[in-house]
Amino acid sequence: MAKRRVIRSSDRSFAGRAKRFGASFLTPSNFKRYWLNAEGAKRAGKIAGAGFLAMFLVLAYFAKDLPSPGKINARIGSQNTVFYDRTGQTKIFEVHGDKNRKVIEFQEMPQSIKDATVAIEDKDFYKHGAFSFMGVGRAFTGILFRDPTRGGGSTITQQYVKNALLTPERSYTRKIKELILAFEIEQLYKKDDILKLYLNEIPYGSQAYGVESACRTYFPQNIQGDKCAKNLTLAQSATLASIPQLPTYYSPYGQNRDALIARQHTVLDRMVEQKKISQQEADAAKIQGGPSLDNLVAKLNLSPVPKIATQKTDFPHFARYAQEYLEAKYGVRQVEDGGLKVITSLDIEKQKQAEEAIKKNMTNVRRLGGSNAALVSADPKTGQVLAMVGSYDYNDPDYGDFNVALAKRQPGSSFKPIVYATGFKKNWGPGSTIYDVQTDFGNYKPKNYTGKFYGVQSVRTALAGSLNIPAVKMLWLAGIPESLKTAKDLGITTLNESPSTYGLSLVLGSGEVKLNEMVNAYESFANGGTHYDATPILKVTDPNNKVVEDNEKPKGKKALDPQIPYLISSILSDNKARSYIFGANNPLVIPGRTVAAKTGTTENYNDAWTMGYTPDLVTGVWAGNNNNKPMTSSASTVSAPIWNTYMKSALQGYPNKEFTKPSGIKEVTLDANTGKLPTASTKQRRTDIFPSWYRPENVAGTQTGQVDKVSGKLATECTPPEAVETVTTAQISAEVPPSDPQYSKWFPPIAALARTLGYTSGGAIPVDKDDVHKCTDIKPTAQISATGTGPIQISVNVVQGTHPLKSLTVYLNDQIISTQEISGSTTYNFTNSPPAGSYTLRAVVTDAALYSGSSETTVTVASGGSAGGASFCGNQPCQPGQTP
Repeated sequence: MAKRRVIRSSDRSFAGRAKRFGASFLTPSNFKRYWLNAEGAKRAGKIAGAGFLAMFLVLAYFAKDLPSPGKINARIGSQNTVFYDRTGQTKIFEVHGDKNRKVIEFQEMPQSIKDATVAIEDKDFYKHGAFSFMGVGRAFTGILFRDPTRGGGSTITQQYVKNALLTPERSYTRKIKELILAFEIEQLYKKDDILKLYLNEIPYGSQAYGVESACRTYFPQNIQGDKCAKNLTLAQSATLASIPQLPTYYSPYGQNRDALIARQHTVLDRMVEQKKISQQEADAAKIQGGPSLDNLVAKLNLSPVPKIATQKTDFPHFARYAQEYLEAKYGVRQVEDGGLKVITSLDIEKQKQAEEAIKKNMTNVRRLGGSNAALVSADPKTGQVLAMVGSYDYNDPDYGDFNVALAKRQPGSSFKPIVYATGFKKNWGPGSTIYDVQTDFGNYKPKNYTGKFYGVQSVRTALAGSLNIPAVKMLWLAGIPESLKTAKDLGITTLNESPSTYGLSLVLGSGEVKLNEMVNAYESFANGGTHYDATPILKVTDPNNKVVEDNEKPKGKKALDPQIPYLISSILSDNKARSYIFGANNPLVIPGRTVAAKTGTTENYNDAWTMGYTPDLVTGVWAGNNNNKPMTSSASTVSAPIWNTYMKSALQGYPNKEFTKPSGIKEVTLDANTGKLPTASTKQRRTDIFPSWYRPENVAGTQTGQVDKVSGKLATECTPPEAVETVTTAQISAEVPPSDPQYSKWFPPIAALARTLGYTSGGAIPVDKDDVHKCTDIKPTAQISATGTGPIQISVNVVQGTHPLKSLTVYLNDQIISTQEISGSTTYNFTNSPPAGSYTLRAVVTDAALYSGSSETTVTVASGGSAGGASFCGNQPCQPGQTP
């Protein structure tokens, strides 16, 4: 039998491991014999030679197809990229990249733009060679792990090569080509010359290439003679230097001006660190006062609109959206110079219907205090954007260029379905009971739009009627982190703060989202739970007809169990369920069609949203003011009419479709008041649909009993009738268990509601007997008298019984003419001037134990004033001896 080899502890050493792997020449004992002699030198030389040969072959292989860096200024002109509608037949837009470039000499560039660029892009530019070893390492790691956040660190030389000579693809081969060209350029040009090339080449957004064109685009007031860039201020230079990293994202005319300002501050801080400017100069140049466009215009002398505008198109907001979408994936240079043929998802007919719907309803929007509107419509089966109107009038000098469809705004209650969808993953469904009662959630007391509370509700009516208290409860039940995850799974990218930052107001739309992303989220409700990334692109081909991108038949991913979107759609298409709030004839209804819809209005009426869909079409509408000025009405009257107008026209030619019912959906009957399984004593039953995983809660046997309102204990023969209530134990309890932190806040108002319905809450009929009332108790008395024929003098003598007095009420023919909190025996005198006629006066006194006493008298008035005109001695009923 073969002997087992024992690996000794010494075998775990470096030497042991080296031997096991056949590398004994690396062990300390063999290293000298193997390498430090003539033979070792030959071995090392051969290895080094092989390495250099391999490196030479690799470089030669990649260098053979590279452009000559010595002919940079004579490179071939760009090819236009053309955008078409979804048919591929109608040209809607064309990009001409190099039309907005003006090359200037290095000495015409101010020192501030040179220093600012080096500070933010490559602080050691004048110290290192063609590339930074650490930066290259990060870039290759990023490619290896397919993580773009691991990239960055490219030198100015590398960035110039990437933008001027190569495509922006992320691959090892492109990175190697970039390094080769960067090395060659460093050998041919001085550092100042490279920086000059960079500042004349780099894209600054709005189709401006190079610092001179950027200056003319953003700061045309700087132009003196034929020069602009040389007149840039420090603040303007720092702003321009902030843009090239992500030209679209950091555009001063885009949605991320706050990020642009933060980056401008970073540029100035780094210039201080590198001793290019003083701290005082930096502080003076920093943009302060907020991210509004008006503020940037004032602080930077920025042009209100870029002077080099987007190429002419009938659909400017969609065109820019499609262009920026491709730029983010393939780079500005590839899109503007690459000669691409782009078939977009734009449906021209629906686009025109969207524009017409907004135009038709703008008079109504203005009447209600709004000035702008936006609309996005998409195909839920693909995620393709069919129509996009970013503002009412693109040519308006104040707001037209701003695309509200891509802006972050608070969505109001239109966010609620996402939270309810999260709750439906747990043991909830449309038929579950939820209580709309005034609730303090801990320094947060939401109210409903109507200012009323609606008591016992089903989840169906609570969501359809957009009640706020049930929605906040559902967010707590579903979980804030879980709801944020659902939103992310459905395509919303803007809710990236910690859950505690949003709090329970998240469900009411306190987090900012984009209209196009909300449409994308609702698509999963329309299609049965599948998420498709929103896209304005069907297909992209290069000049050689090679397909670059193809979204005609996209692959989606499951975002929700199919039962959940069906439950949501069932609620949002139930007009009867929402009519108690919206009325039966509301603009969320399209006769003859099954449509699901939800409105959303932010606090103070700043934003009005309407989201709605069929299985074939999802549309979202926003209306309001770009400057957040409040309107005077809600979404149902501001944005919903636009949605209704568009959907009616856009759905022409589509057959009416019901939402597909998935397997697993079941009907369950519950006690409507308790939300539990019904019993023989159930007063009202409710049958509705639930997901397959729903398990109803059983309820214990019920009891009926007489309970004293004062003591809360079992009534006795001594309890006065006024203090007795008949209750039925039905275990009405809070939506959370007693162990939940919110239980103590939710339960008291639910218990109060239960008592008004004749139920106990959370327990059985009490067994202890009323110990407040005794059969020997003396009731209070009230003796009323009246004199005069008009006005009449009324006197009520009140005598306290066993318990303290609580109130006195006086009636004239059953109409209350006086009610007063009282204490102690006394006489109350006052006058009343009713019209002529005969009347019955009645006084009722009640004490703290709900004992009462009363008396009445009749009086005839010959002539008098108006009924109800009681007179008092000052602000109180007259005391004995007082006269009015």
